[in-house]
Amino acid sequence: MKKFIQIFVVAIVATTGNIYAQSIYAGDALRFSRTDYGSSARFKGLGNAQTSLGGDISSIGGNPAGLGMFTRSEFSITPEFNIIQANSNYLGKNTNTSKDKFNLNQAAAVWYNPVVRPKGTNLNKGVVSLVFGIGYNRNNDFSIENNYSGRNTQSSIATDWAQRANGYTPGSLNQGSIEKAAFDNYLIDKVPGTTDQYVPATSASNNTQNQNEVRRGSTSELNFSGAMNISNNLYLGASIGFVNVRYETSSAYSETGTIVTNPSDPTDKFNQPNPYAGTNYNLLNVVNSNTSGAGITGRLGLIYKPVEEVRLGATFQAPTWMHMEVNSTETLDANFSGGTRLLSDYMNTNFNYNVRTPYKGSFGASFIIGQNALLTADVDYVDYKSTKLSESDGYPADIISNNNFIKNNYTSAVNFRVGGEYKIDLFSLRAGYGYSGTPYKEDPGNLSAIKSYSGGIGYRINQYYVDLAYQRIETNNFFNPYYLDDNSQPLASTKVARNNIFMTVGVRF
Repeated sequence: MKKFIQIFVVAIVATTGNIYAQSIYAGDALRFSRTDYGSSARFKGLGNAQTSLGGDISSIGGNPAGLGMFTRSEFSITPEFNIIQANSNYLGKNTNTSKDKFNLNQAAAVWYNPVVRPKGTNLNKGVVSLVFGIGYNRNNDFSIENNYSGRNTQSSIATDWAQRANGYTPGSLNQGSIEKAAFDNYLIDKVPGTTDQYVPATSASNNTQNQNEVRRGSTSELNFSGAMNISNNLYLGASIGFVNVRYETSSAYSETGTIVTNPSDPTDKFNQPNPYAGTNYNLLNVVNSNTSGAGITGRLGLIYKPVEEVRLGATFQAPTWMHMEVNSTETLDANFSGGTRLLSDYMNTNFNYNVRTPYKGSFGASFIIGQNALLTADVDYVDYKSTKLSESDGYPADIISNNNFIKNNYTSAVNFRVGGEYKIDLFSLRAGYGYSGTPYKEDPGNLSAIKSYSGGIGYRINQYYVDLAYQRIETNNFFNPYYLDDNSQPLASTKVARNNIFMTVGVRF
């Protein structure tokens, strides 16, 4: 369990920017790979089990073969309202945070084109129709606000900074680094009698730690899809998607405590005991990071109806090839009861890299029951260990180490979704469930799995329809404010619940 949490924290979190290469590359590559389907409220209500169902505008970004079942052109739009709740436990203290917002989940249009045939020919044999669609889908939402705090009697963030400084003399500490700022602000001291070893100047026996982190952004696609209906029992489709990623984080870590007394050292640049020894300190570490990227992907799909009541579907989603750009800034402000230190800008970073996300294979089956009901189910196979990073500019060694990390720690995962629908006159009632498997080789208890529960209702009259769906997504996240060599850093475990409401309004013409 402890080993998994260490891997999870190093790979995913990076809440304070402490673990740049490992977390920004491998962790973000995984974050951008775990996408959901942007879809209509109907398919959301069905748990997004859509691979074999077809006939819905969501097929543009799902199984494109489903467009082949259209018999009319169509337009729809799906806004959503999100309430994100985070319950964090840090050093035995619970903190609840809630955030809500509006988004556009999907907007799409479909054009139906029947194949013109000579009079007297069988219209149900061969290619019956061609259907084309264009749609915007929001496939992942990174938004969350997370707060945690507690009293730490074991370590301080200055312990991490002292570790970074080890191996450098005071004069050779990198200008613009956090360890240089910590040394200049009397938060770490050099060990007397050594030239390049450091200890935290902060007391580890009793300090109060607080963290506030806000994440924003999403993964979205603009898809162009096409499908053909062959003899009303075989449907083939393909799509190309242009992917856009935006991921922003803003975190503020604060810590209060006491500066300890360290003996003077003639080789210390200050040549005196810490002038703030015995005083109280209050430090604030602020990190802002902005990641943006663009890429391309594609899908091939089919749906086959061996009999009218059964539909079988399959989709292959190619990897997404993306180019990413990262910009980050970090500041440290240290205040003492005996005086105030200057605000220190110590990092402004910009770099680029490329990522190839995993491929995904999906299989689904749907069963029509009588005239009023249906059941549908999907299974996905996602090979997360096939994720690969490549250099765009700089950091070639970090790219290699991150690819090795992915290979050694990620694995393939199986996702499944089930849903059902029952019609009552002009109304339809829906329910669904989804489970996304863990991407880690070691994950006792499947802590990184994602569960979703959904339900919905629909109303159709003439060429118009309105669908409403509720979806709840539950995940477990882990955050750490800093990292220690002996893996004794404090850890915040957070249960996240995303309560989403979708409404689709559509018209057929």
